[in-house]
Amino acid sequence: MWSKLLPHYVRTPMKFGAETVAFWLLGLLNNSVYVIMIAGANDISSGAVGLVYFCAVFPALLVKLSAPYWFHLISYDVRMTVVAVMMTGSYLTVAYGRHMSWQLLGVTFAAFQGGLGEASTLALCSLYDSRRALTLWSSGTGFAGVAGYTWVAVLHLWLGFTFRTTLLLANVTSVAWLFIYHKVLPPPNLEAISQLHTLTSRSESTSDLPQGTTASAADRLAADASLLGLEAESKGRLSRRQKDAADSLETAGSHNSPAWQPNGANGMTRRASWLDLDHAASSEQPSNAALLGDEERGRMSTDGDAATSSRQQRPEDMAWGERLVQTVKLWPYLVPLVAVYFAEYAMQTGTWTAIGFPVTDPAARHRFYAASNWCYQLGVFVSRSSGLAYQATVPVLWLMPALQLLLLLFFMSVAVSHWIYNWVLLAPCLMTGLLGGAVYVNAFTLISRHVDPLMREFSLAAASLGDSLGIAFADVAGVLIQVSAYSLASCDETSATYFDSWIRRRLGKVLHCQ
Repeated sequence: MWSKLLPHYVRTPMKFGAETVAFWLLGLLNNSVYVIMIAGANDISSGAVGLVYFCAVFPALLVKLSAPYWFHLISYDVRMTVVAVMMTGSYLTVAYGRHMSWQLLGVTFAAFQGGLGEASTLALCSLYDSRRALTLWSSGTGFAGVAGYTWVAVLHLWLGFTFRTTLLLANVTSVAWLFIYHKVLPPPNLEAISQLHTLTSRSESTSDLPQGTTASAADRLAADASLLGLEAESKGRLSRRQKDAADSLETAGSHNSPAWQPNGANGMTRRASWLDLDHAASSEQPSNAALLGDEERGRMSTDGDAATSSRQQRPEDMAWGERLVQTVKLWPYLVPLVAVYFAEYAMQTGTWTAIGFPVTDPAARHRFYAASNWCYQLGVFVSRSSGLAYQATVPVLWLMPALQLLLLLFFMSVAVSHWIYNWVLLAPCLMTGLLGGAVYVNAFTLISRHVDPLMREFSLAAASLGDSLGIAFADVAGVLIQVSAYSLASCDETSATYFDSWIRRRLGKVLHCQ
């Protein structure tokens, strides 16, 4: 009986609809730009591939590091528009840049766009059914690796289009991004949560509630909706999507709910915040509490006090120091993200580039590198799409990066000693993608479950720095691993990238100066 009163996304499995399509496509489009730039790194600068990777990572890291301190000042509409502008700017700058410096600037635009788009959309997922939205987003980003490489392979390599034409045609992604965000993605449906809260607060007893559920559960569901920040409208920061959600709430408001009664002398129904909704429910709590046992009344009182205390500290009211503290509190999820991305990108930029059959043949190394990355991307897509089928616990979340680090040690030993040296190595490459994608989707879904609802939007955006931080560390480590592996394998000096040689020259100068 009670399940019929729950919001549809609480009591039913994922259904194919506008929200499903929107989050999946947003993930696909957001990461495709980065993949296209990486896939065309040789065309951008054949002698400085490492610099392309550098420019494709560090701007995104800077965005994600700073996001907790300014995201609350800028609406989603503005951020999503900037993402689309950066997409187009990236393609045009790289396509028409006559010098490498201009093309690298275009790659920097792509990195900024990717970081802003990822952090913003992860936060946006908190306004919907978080687990479903995060899984769809993650699945889309996982498929972006396959789609981006396919775009370049089909248009540039197979059909013979110039890389400039390939990039110009890719401008369709920026148009699609804005269309999906504004026209396809529906506003958050808060009507069900509002109704659930009203029904729970007016329940004559707890007999209709699921086992272990109290009336205070509705308070926590209502607190989820406070993430919309409806009070921010007075500050002029409410986005179109937040206004749409508020309008839907106002239109769907029950005449029996005190929170939706006319307010003020003018008799107009204002966009009541979820604080008002909770207050309305709490005003009815004594009559309901009389029907409950002492233990239940005490539990409801405690939960109510905790919810009130939590609501007093909204994310937009936090000082810089408090934002930093809140970000540091996410370390149980950040550490696995950093570790797993460090390990997998160190493999990609370091060990996999130094494996080939035979290793002394540059063409053989290129074939293995391409095959290993296809297997990796396939694993990422599969595991990032598994968020609705499996939810890891925190210990399992920490176990997966440990296994990934073991795979890094495995590939380092293979690159040096060749103790196993054939195409069977593609199997652990696939496993690398599976582990990396699983950590990504499970870290964010765990955050959406464990973090205080009022801090969920903030936390999802703040935790997005984990993968970029791990990639940044891996880029440095990967260069050193590749140089060492090339040296031990007696590869040609010319086979190393310009960036590798530049690093060694710089290190030589530093040592000489000392």
